[in-house]
Amino acid sequence: MKKLLSPLSKKIRSLTKKTPQRKYLIIIGALITALSFSAYFYREVKLENDWLWGKLHEKLGFHLGYNPKSHNNSCFNIPSGSVRPVFVNREDEIKATDLVWREDYKKLPVAAKKLIRKEIPSGIEDYEISVAFFDLNNDGVDEVFINNRSMGGSGGQGFLILENQKGKWKQIALFTGSFIMINRWVPEGYDGYHIIVYWFRGGAADTDQVVMAYKNHEYKDYSVTPVPLNVLYSDSFQKMILDLNWMCWDTWN
Repeated sequence: MKKLLSPLSKKIRSLTKKTPQRKYLIIIGALITALSFSAYFYREVKLENDWLWGKLHEKLGFHLGYNPKSHNNSCFNIPSGSVRPVFVNREDEIKATDLVWREDYKKLPVAAKKLIRKEIPSGIEDYEISVAFFDLNNDGVDEVFINNRSMGGSGGQGFLILENQKGKWKQIALFTGSFIMINRWVPEGYDGYHIIVYWFRGGAADTDQVVMAYKNHEYKDYSVTPVPLNVLYSDSFQKMILDLNWMCWDTWN
């Protein structure tokens, strides 16, 4: 028995000495322990998240979300007006959802499509790009409005506006947050294009109202104003902002 145990005890003593081999064994053991703990922690968090989602679905029902098998999902595709809107009175407002949106991307000039594809990933199909036309400066020539789900996010829907300037297409606006256009006034020093007002959410209770005016061949931010909390959480504002962004949510913030 002593002959059998003697070699084993020598190996144990050699491992307990401060040798490079012992250092590596300690490191390997620590890594295995850390990985085991991480796997356990991940499993517990996943189980808790699954439980929370289950409770949420019991209370609210399943959220529709984006269905890749249908490009007509109302949660992600902008509603379209049936008739091209026009300003009649100075008090009129035209919403993004008042414009007539169509799948007209393929009909656009090549130069315009190249600008659009700089902002929209190649994985997005042509039919998923919504296009609308509206004359922003009453010169008889339409500007091109673009919307796609890839351009927006939790901050609101995303929009791109293009203009043909002396035969060359140019991006004149790119912003996140659905909008209205107004015809009441133009800030001093700016060109006579319709004013665009949009609302952008930057955080949990952080929403800005941005007024854009046209100057030097493009739209620029004229003013950025935080929405006061008493306004932000009012029923009228919540309804307005959710309608503008056609969100499938119960609240904006």
